[in-house]
Amino acid sequence: MPQPCTAEDPKVDALKAGSEHAFRCLFEQERERLHNFVWKIVGDADEAENIVQEAFAEAYRQIDSFRGEAKVSTWLFSIARHLAYGHVRKSKRHNYKEHEILEFLQAEQNEGTTVTEKAVETAERKRIVHDALQELPEHYRRVVQLRDLEEKSTTETAERLGLTEVNVRVRLHRARKQLRGHLCKRMEY
Repeated sequence: MPQPCTAEDPKVDALKAGSEHAFRCLFEQERERLHNFVWKIVGDADEAENIVQEAFAEAYRQIDSFRGEAKVSTWLFSIARHLAYGHVRKSKRHNYKEHEILEFLQAEQNEGTTVTEKAVETAERKRIVHDALQELPEHYRRVVQLRDLEEKSTTETAERLGLTEVNVRVRLHRARKQLRGHLCKRMEY
């Protein structure tokens, strides 16, 4: 028969030793609070539950890296917060305007086709996007090229540019913001 969870559980040593009881206790003690916390960030109960499950799985995988400088629950909440904000960024990243921009950036020129009004319009939009991209500083242009055009992961981009993943995310956010500004000025009718 499993031992009941106490207020003292989970012990860090037991978690690091891979104790199922300690992880079950942590889950029982923190699941509801964690779910409510994540739900406030993502605004979707089902997605919040998925993120909570992922946070516990990530905590299990990374327990050896826990340094004990904070409570286990604080560490767990930081993992969940990171996952929740990542979800929000991903879901907001591809709004309509950005999706349209990426399509223009990734679309290839159709060679040998008849020139139609739509083809002219598409070529003009591609030129506008290309020109706006050229207005970005080199360090922003390079991160957009790797992440959006070559579809490299954040990790791959960081390795190629010799940056941290956080720095890549910050640069990409700033680059996209500048790119949108340049495009909005150019595409005003």
